[in-house]
Amino acid sequence: MSLRLRLFCSFALITALAAFLPALLSRGVLYNERLALVEEQALAQAVFLGKILASSSDEGQEKNALAAADALALRITVTDQAGWVLLDSHLSAEALASLDNHADRPEIAAALSSGRGLSVRRGNSLGLEAVYAAAAMPDGRVLRVAVPLADIQRGLEKEFAAISLSIAGVMALCLLLSAFIISRVRRGVEDMAEVVGAVSRQAGQRRLYFVPGREFLPLAWAVNLMADSLEEHVRALTEQRCQLEGILETMREGVLVLDQAGRIRRWNKALALMFKDTALAEGRRLIEGIPSPALQRVVDDFLAAEPEEERAGKNAQFECPAGRFLLAGLSRPARPSAGLGLVLVLYDATEITRLERVRRDFVANVSHELRTPLAVMAGYAETLMSAPDLPETYQNFAAVIHKHASALARVAHSLLELARAENLHETVEIGPAEAGEALESAIAACRAQAEAKGARFSVRLAPARVLANIPLLAQVFRNLLENACRYSPEGGELRVTSSLLSGETGREVMFMVADDGPGIPPEDLPRVFERFYQVHKERNSGAAGIGLAICKHIIERHGGRIWAESPCGEAATAVCFTLPLFLPAETACRE
Repeated sequence: MSLRLRLFCSFALITALAAFLPALLSRGVLYNERLALVEEQALAQAVFLGKILASSSDEGQEKNALAAADALALRITVTDQAGWVLLDSHLSAEALASLDNHADRPEIAAALSSGRGLSVRRGNSLGLEAVYAAAAMPDGRVLRVAVPLADIQRGLEKEFAAISLSIAGVMALCLLLSAFIISRVRRGVEDMAEVVGAVSRQAGQRRLYFVPGREFLPLAWAVNLMADSLEEHVRALTEQRCQLEGILETMREGVLVLDQAGRIRRWNKALALMFKDTALAEGRRLIEGIPSPALQRVVDDFLAAEPEEERAGKNAQFECPAGRFLLAGLSRPARPSAGLGLVLVLYDATEITRLERVRRDFVANVSHELRTPLAVMAGYAETLMSAPDLPETYQNFAAVIHKHASALARVAHSLLELARAENLHETVEIGPAEAGEALESAIAACRAQAEAKGARFSVRLAPARVLANIPLLAQVFRNLLENACRYSPEGGELRVTSSLLSGETGREVMFMVADDGPGIPPEDLPRVFERFYQVHKERNSGAAGIGLAICKHIIERHGGRIWAESPCGEAATAVCFTLPLFLPAETACRE
């Protein structure tokens, strides 16, 4: 049933109960009141007719009394003092003889004893329910008046029919008013439903202006406020979505959205162009759209990890079967969502990787090819320098050639070392090592340079073994000591220290090589480890700017970190790097 029909039936039931229930309950009251009135009237009529009969004993008065009883629709009966019936308005004279004695009738017995009697009962003669009122006459006779209850019932039914008709009219009016009120309430509810439906469909600025009563004003106000809020929220979301779509479609990087199960939810145009030969489709697994098992493993591990472990995201590099190199950035949403597992940003680094490989190969090949001619040039220049019959001016020319050829040879050698350090495909054997052994080798290689400037070495190493490759670690120490000796003042001190600390990956050993040179400007500190980068002239002494870049690649291959500080405590400049601490439980050798 609809709400309208339920309300109407409820109002109808309430109206019927409110109208007919009092009427039905008052029926007995009306009957008792009518019966009491009839009893009173019957007793008065009995007294009146008795006086008529008592005023004269002739037949004329008797006829008058019978005529009056007939006009009043009454039955009168006259008995003597013994209770025998002398006159009855509804019986003939012959029938009176067959009547029994009425002295035992309650009303007659009461009239004989007290002058008046009254009873309501079924008559023995006619068998009808009637009101009997009896009054004693002066001559000792008793006159009884009988009023049938059927007359009372007929009168009561007429009155109740009139009352019922009035109640029915009132009910009809009430039901009409109920239907009108219900229709107004229904209209208000339909308007509210229409406004809410329009808001949910985003179908214009619909608002609720009609309410069926003041009680609905707070609801109407709340609905309108909700519509305004939702409309503003939808507008903001639409603008954000348009902005996001514009950004995604104009990005050169491919963007892929995956759900918690690792299935594809959305991608941008750049990703579709990047993998145009594959079948990207919503709901498929990543490997079905991008056939790369390496990328699938990275995504699976990222999704399986706890959100706290991957809060900062993750970067990965992998190679596709077609010879393409991709850089992938993975990140989780700021808030957990069942439909959003991670966002994957892919950058096609194939061309950059190819150019980087070409650059490394070119540097390595050119450096390798330059070593022989530079060695020949340095050798012939050295021979010319020692020729006894060569003029001094020519010997000076040969010395200049030898100096610059040697410098170029050192640059070529450094470029070869840098190429080897950058080559990730070359295996580096790393195992437990004594850092002091590598340091002694580096000091021996730099001793001549230090003695030329009058510099002295100060070594203080912690008694700890590290996981490192001894030749590569010696090269790091040598490059750092050569830089420190190059920029240290005459008679300066070159300090090498180490200490234990706890790093991000566990226990580490930090090494520091410090000098008292002119220092490094703060703006140059982040760039000193770039290849070929040179600090301004007051620190430039003709070096190629490759040594620190080689150190950076070697330390990173060992899983450590390297940085520069200027100033650092009492030292003007310090280069610090960390290496993993060797623990007996660890594997003796790793790559």
